Amino acid sequence: MKKIIYVICTVLVLGASACTEDVDYTPGLPVAEDCIYASFTTDGEETFVSATDEKKVTVTVTRENTANEVVVPLKTLPQTDDCFQVPASVTFAAGAATATFDITFSEVEAEEVYTYSVALDESAVDSYSQDYITSITGTVLPEANWDTSLGQGVYSSGNFGPTYCEVQKANGQNWYRVVTPYDSYSVVVKVNEDNTVRLREQPLAWANVGLPDPELIYISLNSSYTGQDVSGGAGILANMYDPATGVITMAVDYNCSAGALGTTIDQIQIPQ
Repeated sequence: MKKIIYVICTVLVLGASACTEDVDYTPGLPVAEDCIYASFTTDGEETFVSATDEKKVTVTVTRENTANEVVVPLKTLPQTDDCFQVPASVTFAAGAATATFDITFSEVEAEEVYTYSVALDESAVDSYSQDYITSITGTVLPEANWDTSLGQGVYSSGNFGPTYCEVQKANGQNWYRVVTPYDSYSVVVKVNEDNTVRLREQPLAWANVGLPDPELIYISLNSSYTGQDVSGGAGILANMYDPATGVITMAVDYNCSAGALGTTIDQIQIPQ
């Protein structure tokens, strides 16, 4: 018992001495006197670019010190996808409180989401204040040209049931868009040459999931079901398109901000 008490006392003494030791502290650099206090106007947005629009995103920057013309270097952060071209700097004209720059992109596939992230150079910002937005992360979704309406089809959700809705086909692609089946959100499904399907994560509808307020429900493809018979022996495969019947069968994960809501087998009847 005496040995145990001795060990405990030793640990307490060592801990106390450690707390009283001086720790080297290097304060951060103060904000420069000529700082312009630049800031982005938002911390990032979701941008939809139509098939006919120029492939770019325009970003706005503000500043408080407007006396002179100032060139502010920009830094491309690592999470930026390779398709984006971010300029090296943004220029404020003398007397101007705002400036804009364009982030362009190329070599992208339509109906996929791409991410960019950019920061302002430290010399132009007050990094000690939360009142300024010094970096942004945004997403871009280049839209396909949905120029062909196939007529009325059916989306059959394992959670919401079947509903009639318009189905469109993309120009030059075997891609389909189910127009607002349950809410104001459309569902885009891509069919590959081998009749397998792709479905990026996308919103489907608002619904009550046992929380005080409705949640926005997202769907995405559960790829582990690829090639699996989901028909009880009738030969219907998940995540496949059957050109003979015009039916797309998908194993779909449902989720919301509260978490996963399970997997169902959803089907889309393409008008024939």
